[in-house]
Amino acid sequence: MNTSILKRNAITLSALHKGITNDERKFIDAEKKYYKIVISLKKKREELGFTQEKLSLLSNIPRTTITKVESGSRNATLHTLISMAQAMGKNIEFSLY
Repeated sequence: MNTSILKRNAITLSALHKGITNDERKFIDAEKKYYKIVISLKKKREELGFTQEKLSLLSNIPRTTITKVESGSRNATLHTLISMAQAMGKNIEFSLY
């Protein structure tokens, strides 16, 4: 694409953020935190050399559920996230602030 067209049609991040309400910002922040947990679990699974099938067996969670959680097509329950972490010998810590 032509650079001048991109520059003409682009907006700054500050302009993008200007139209976001406090409630929308809270929602976005919560989604980012959830995404970081899911990415961390997937990364740890891969570091350990676990397939989704192996994690499924260790956590008693269907492989299809693990696939959906890791792809972001399903919001996991706390129980599911904790079970995945524990099956890999890890913990998930939550805090209320």
